Amino acid sequence: MSTSDKSFNQVKNILGKLDRNIDQLRAQRLNPTPATSPFGVSTQASAVPSSRASSPFGRATPMPPR
Repeated sequence: MSTSDKSFNQVKNILGKLDRNIDQLRAQRLNPTPATSPFGVSTQASAVPSSRASSPFGRATPMPPR
């Protein structure tokens, strides 16, 4: 049984979308921009509650790019 051209093109399109998403996320990771809300307050600061108990292992840090 052979693969139809339609199935091949659907898989090709899905993989293309995934590649674009990966490239976009990589660019965001390498060039972070601070996210702000419409009110001008940073959303990243409010993402972590200050009343959170600290971990005995410390905070996780991202791995440096290769």
